[in-house]
Amino acid sequence: MNILVIAAHPDDEVLGMGATIRKLSKKNHKIDLCVVSEGTTAQYEDNKMIEVRKKSCLKAGKLLGISTFNFLEFSDMKLDSVPHLEINIELEKIIQKYNSQIVYTTPHNDLNKDHQLVFESTLVATRPLSSNVKQVFCYELPGLVKTPFQPTVYENIKNEFSYKIRAFRMYKSEITEFPHSRSIESIENLSVQRGIESGLQRAESFQLIRSILD
Repeated sequence: MNILVIAAHPDDEVLGMGATIRKLSKKNHKIDLCVVSEGTTAQYEDNKMIEVRKKSCLKAGKLLGISTFNFLEFSDMKLDSVPHLEINIELEKIIQKYNSQIVYTTPHNDLNKDHQLVFESTLVATRPLSSNVKQVFCYELPGLVKTPFQPTVYENIKNEFSYKIRAFRMYKSEITEFPHSRSIESIENLSVQRGIESGLQRAESFQLIRSILD
């Protein structure tokens, strides 16, 4: 199965579904990653951080089993200044290039505008008759939200969770102290919380956006 993971920023893929990526890659699914923005210039004055984040993404992705990496490098936190059509077209190209059948993307419930816009562009790029995508999911990201994330799918990550933590540690500049949502402790706590909800020890949660059954 060809699976595409779409991230607004480098590290979204790990925080949202790092353990699930590892699990899917172990089952010999081909995992492709598309990172829409460079994820740096809104936070750091030093443009060298763009390459730092990219290298972190490559290291983390290789650990998790990602096959290919695509960096679109739109400006961080400025996707609302980019014509919607431009992002749609780039995602469509990626989906066609890899013949993606399952797509995971950013959530629409949080306050980060980049996440919202990437979600909206994913819906356009994966629309029926214009792609071979059969299932679309959005993953959960820690942080401030407009509305609570409402999971409909839980992935058992008991055996893969350690890989998620190892992968996130590749993003040294992004690790924060507890109780920040991007601290190691918070990531661990969220996995336990979602596990409790689903009768598992640890879980990553998702929303099923579309499923087309043949």
